[in-house]
Amino acid sequence: MISAIEVSSEPNDLIDESEELIPTIGPSEFRISSTTKQQNLETEVYFNRSASVISLLNETTISTTPHSLLVRDPNYFVDSPQCKMPAPNPFTADVLKIWHKKSYTKCDKSSDSITVIYVKTKQIYQLHKNDPKSKCCYRQILRAGAKTMADQSYKLKNCIEFQQDFVVPRHVEEMITECRKANKSNVWQKDAFSFVHPKVKSLPTRERRASVLLWGIDSISRMNFQRTMPHMFEYLRTQHWYELQGYNKMADNTFPNLMAVLTGMNNTRSYDQCRPKEVGGLDACPMLWKDFKNKGYATAYAEDWATYSTFDFHKRGFRKVPTDLYLRPLILALEKELKTVYAAGIPYCLGRRHSAEYVYDSAMQFTQVYKDQPTFGLFWTNSFSHNDFSMPSAMDDKMVEYMRQLDRNGVFENSIIIFFSDHGMRFGSLRHLASGFIEERLPTMYIRLPKWFREKYKQFVGNLVLNQNRLTSPYDIYATLRHILELDTPLDQLPRPEGCPTCHSVFEEVSFARDCQKAGLEEHWCACEHMAEISANDTTIRMIAEKLVDKINTFLASKNMSNLCEHLKLNEIRSAHRSADMKAFRVQFTVNPQNAPLEASGSWNNSTQEISTKAYDISRLDFYKEYSKCIENETAKKYCICVQ
Repeated sequence: MISAIEVSSEPNDLIDESEELIPTIGPSEFRISSTTKQQNLETEVYFNRSASVISLLNETTISTTPHSLLVRDPNYFVDSPQCKMPAPNPFTADVLKIWHKKSYTKCDKSSDSITVIYVKTKQIYQLHKNDPKSKCCYRQILRAGAKTMADQSYKLKNCIEFQQDFVVPRHVEEMITECRKANKSNVWQKDAFSFVHPKVKSLPTRERRASVLLWGIDSISRMNFQRTMPHMFEYLRTQHWYELQGYNKMADNTFPNLMAVLTGMNNTRSYDQCRPKEVGGLDACPMLWKDFKNKGYATAYAEDWATYSTFDFHKRGFRKVPTDLYLRPLILALEKELKTVYAAGIPYCLGRRHSAEYVYDSAMQFTQVYKDQPTFGLFWTNSFSHNDFSMPSAMDDKMVEYMRQLDRNGVFENSIIIFFSDHGMRFGSLRHLASGFIEERLPTMYIRLPKWFREKYKQFVGNLVLNQNRLTSPYDIYATLRHILELDTPLDQLPRPEGCPTCHSVFEEVSFARDCQKAGLEEHWCACEHMAEISANDTTIRMIAEKLVDKINTFLASKNMSNLCEHLKLNEIRSAHRSADMKAFRVQFTVNPQNAPLEASGSWNNSTQEISTKAYDISRLDFYKEYSKCIENETAKKYCICVQ
């Protein structure tokens, strides 16, 4: 019997544009009434302002500490004396004015010239020509060796003609195909495919091991996920997914937040130890996929948008292939060799498919080919979310279909799946709104556990349920992934993240009294509410803003960039917040030239009239790529406006 996987799968029908969507506003609300120390609860988790209910009947053991018995204020994702994290309404009038629903459109409406068939019993791929009379050839894509530019270049071999139902050689992992109609010389259709060939044998073990699938979307906050992908939001909410609503990013952009998940390091240590700007630096970095590899797991890493991918934007990437499946050569080749359609400045369509679909299709293959052995895979996309907060709406139904296909393929039966993001929108119209501060800091974070895991580790699941509305950070996810490798190790003996020794697995109860410092979060990135808005005309705030501009100019001068970048001057103070003790502040302001919007937070010493904040922690709130082309320094680019 032949089991077929069609790599170029077609999307489901799109949401009817006229369909009335009733949004679920606000966070979930956890209610329990038991007063015993610990018991199996016959209870339910109710979702605020929603008719949907997730039942935990006789399935979860919950540690009922006194704090876990409290009913949380639905206006907060986290509601404790140490952290009150606001839960903004994703559908306020000011948001709806700038949000525009997008529709999924095919990159190419022509019929497929080739169908890829995976013969599961033989673990081989066949190329089936849908027009038997056509002439087709394939060009193998290869990584360009292991030299200094290994992660920045590729090789495209000569086109090799193939016959009907051609068996793809096991050494061919990526290809571009060219097909011509019978008796025609012109290429009728170019296409591209990747293939996951089994090459890792599982190590024998007495204990059942869970696979790990990290499914990531760049720049999508919890609120924007609910806003732009309501069908996916509803799917996760009703299918045994646990949402960490108090999940707070730990730094500005993708690299530090993913490095915290993959290494447990803070941004400074990531650069010092892993040396991403040096060839071979990241190869020596203690990435988690190495730990999983050493335990017999097959590993994968795939990401779209080659120029701006996590480990290559202003970095040198990997000298050697880091994982068993590594998709970068394919993405590099397709962005150069196939017709590219840009959306919001990002390669959105590569040939006949969306850029993100190459990544997610490879995830489908990877999990299917290695279904019977443990896997660890990171599949990350940028192309439909990074530059336009409305664009994820085009992928809503497509994403649900991917999840349903994973379920049909049996992947849910043995995989812990983390559906997540790195941060919310960091710039643009959404970031300028009153809720923009919170949106940027609270990325999407969902975890799904297989049924056997939920039944075997009831205490872990109970803790995870409680932690849904506790303050968590990327360091906790790192600790959780390490925990998955050592599930029978006592909690107090598990390794802690280097960047946050007080952080731990989310299978362990997070303290109700946790604050941002204990979660490894610096003041500027902390979404816990502890400041009140004050007048932007306050004289002290004006002084603080002036000193912040001076700090930026001094930073640029220290990098010898004063001759390349304009000297900045304070233009306008848009908003200001201050703590009750008057020692902490947050101010949003603009500088000239270009009326560039910035935001900073820190501490203020009224007696010395000095501020304490890091240049790295001053955020730029608009698209600054075009203004800072004259320099390469990542931090300085946020503040530099090149001299004309």
